[in-house]
Amino acid sequence: MNGIKTKSLLAMAVVLASLTWLLSGCWRDPHKAKANFMRSGEDFMAKGKYQEASIQFRNALALDPRDGEAYYRLAQADLAQRDWKDAYAALQRAVDADPQRPDAHLDLARLYMAAKEYTKAEQEVSAVLKRDPGNAAAYQLLGASYIARQQKDQALAAFSKVSELEPNNASAHVDLALVELSQGHFDEAEAQLHQAIAVDPHFVQAYSNLANFYRLRRQPAKAELTFQQGVAQNPKDATLYLGWAAMLYGEQKKDAAEAVLGRLRAAQPNSAEIALALGSFYFATHQNDQAVAEYQRGLKLDPRNVAIQQQLLQVYLAANRAQEAESLEEAILKRDPKNVAAHIARGRILLAQGKAAEAIAELRKELRDAADNPEVHYYLGLANWQNDDLATAKSELAEAERLAPRMPSVLESLARLNLQTGAADLARDNAERAVALDTANPDAHLLLGEIYLRENANDKARQQFLAVERLNPQNSAASRGLGIVAARRKDYAQAEKQFEEALRLNPRDVQTLGTLADFLVFRNQLPKAVARVKQYLAAYPDDAQAHIISGSLAASGKQYAAAEAEFNRALQINPNLVDAYIKLGQVYRDEGQIDAAIQRYQKVVALRPKFAPAITLIGNLYLDKGDLAAAEQYYQQALAIDPDFAIANANLAWVYAQENSNLNVALGLAQKAARTLPDLPSVTDTLAWVEYKKGSYASALPLLEACVQKSPKDPSFRYHLGMALLASGDKAKAKSELQAALELRLSPNDAEQARAALAKLN
Repeated sequence: MNGIKTKSLLAMAVVLASLTWLLSGCWRDPHKAKANFMRSGEDFMAKGKYQEASIQFRNALALDPRDGEAYYRLAQADLAQRDWKDAYAALQRAVDADPQRPDAHLDLARLYMAAKEYTKAEQEVSAVLKRDPGNAAAYQLLGASYIARQQKDQALAAFSKVSELEPNNASAHVDLALVELSQGHFDEAEAQLHQAIAVDPHFVQAYSNLANFYRLRRQPAKAELTFQQGVAQNPKDATLYLGWAAMLYGEQKKDAAEAVLGRLRAAQPNSAEIALALGSFYFATHQNDQAVAEYQRGLKLDPRNVAIQQQLLQVYLAANRAQEAESLEEAILKRDPKNVAAHIARGRILLAQGKAAEAIAELRKELRDAADNPEVHYYLGLANWQNDDLATAKSELAEAERLAPRMPSVLESLARLNLQTGAADLARDNAERAVALDTANPDAHLLLGEIYLRENANDKARQQFLAVERLNPQNSAASRGLGIVAARRKDYAQAEKQFEEALRLNPRDVQTLGTLADFLVFRNQLPKAVARVKQYLAAYPDDAQAHIISGSLAASGKQYAAAEAEFNRALQINPNLVDAYIKLGQVYRDEGQIDAAIQRYQKVVALRPKFAPAITLIGNLYLDKGDLAAAEQYYQQALAIDPDFAIANANLAWVYAQENSNLNVALGLAQKAARTLPDLPSVTDTLAWVEYKKGSYASALPLLEACVQKSPKDPSFRYHLGMALLASGDKAKAKSELQAALELRLSPNDAEQARAALAKLN
């Protein structure tokens, strides 16, 4: 076919049909021809053939380039194909042709909302309300924009206006309820949800939100009654059955949950769509075997159902059934070589095999044909993250979020990545939005709780962990989080009880084991911690992470030979375990075997060439050796990979300060590190020391005083404060600080400088 693609043949068929009309005489009357193109386009739209519809609307525009209606219909076809760029252009032309057209303005506002350009969205809405103050859809969009900007009072006013204009609009009452709930107005939220149901007894979302409201308020009987009423009014809607079953599973009423699912299955036994819904439920509740059975049942009912095939592929991937996933992926691609989901699956298979670079290459191919697919960007983000390219990972996840702002998994991944890179405020915002999008998602609550813990917002963290416990009582991580909160409140008995409860719920929860061990060490109960880890290892001797915990306990007791043996045992189980090499390096460093420590960290870099923290650790070891040139080289290498890595920024600034070189650059590096880690005294000390070296003693002094206040027994902080006080002319205080530094065993080089300064003072 001379290279003509299938898509081009489709377009040619539509063009030929158009020519038939023209040859039949329509060319004599362009108005009639345009009307035929428009009618044909509408027919294609009704049949879901959006590409063909788009071609017909463009044909109409070729005859009349100023037809606002044709541009608007073209935009609808583009929107249906998720072609946001062309849809935006068509809507702009529709508005240019007819500035008073409200539907085009509101569709533009929706696109701006998706792109988080809330001010522009509100401008489009305002243009509508200026001409039509009673446009309820405009107020509904305005309320959504206010919610996104956390302007809750304004959102409440906007949604109230919708309810006033359209008293029978059930969705307006649901919107009002969600705003009231976000402000802690529980009675008002409940009343609005009841009103939504009264207005429209068939509005499924109202029942779902009311039931989830009761779940979060610890009123399971009311929640179940709401689901029952919703199912009675909507006997063929799968959503309510599945929500009801999810609640029952969370309450450990598995038989009752299965009975509800059985009712749904019996109600529509020959529906492939119901099999798809049931399979997805089982998949979401980590019951992979049941999910596979339902998807396979669905494929018997509809063997060519692409959605079921793609979901089955997801289960195989999640269950590490790589061979079955690969076979299904190949079968899908054989039938449909351009199937985006199958290509994404291929990338995920490579990712699961640890072939991050190959996964990135596979997923990047998809960007040519699916640049607007959020899943491609999402998994590209995860692949780059696995490849330690954090900047690209963040960029790809941000693009996925732009394309799918209401996709909780994207927000959760962004939150974790922002947390890893020190952007705590962004992480909190991501997690809070994920929770707001899906209040019944225990994973989102858990993540937000962990972020609150890092910020020492213990009461807020506790509320999130309690929400997880209500939604999924078997989640061991919730008990672990509650244990940490209890420990911070000095309720040590309750803390230990919670940690043990987490291990009861999940006996292989090695993260909780590590947390419990750290807690016991903090309580000066090292022997008890060692015994508890030995007890775990007796049950699970091949758990590499548990051997790392055991080695860490031995190292904390300065039993370096035992620690080395445990870390090496972990590496026997898993030779690619980065944590074990890092821990070994720390042992060798503590023993003064700097070269051996460097070798272990270089093993990490060989396994993960773009892992900036490991490269920074090697720089630190050269710094310990006094080899500033080598340390500088490694810090620069780390920053070339991750320019925002705060420790590398701070340590390179420190090297420049020690060399008295590049002090302006050093100041920028230290300031950047301090913005990311404002509460870490060593980073603050580095910034202050650079200021001192630049002669900015007034800037250095308050920073150093803060460091000494936080860590009064750190000799370096006392020495630096003493030198800054001396330079600023406060000799008495300088003498006191320098003497204190010497008493605290200052390093040899700094001690020499301190003695020389004291000699001049005396």
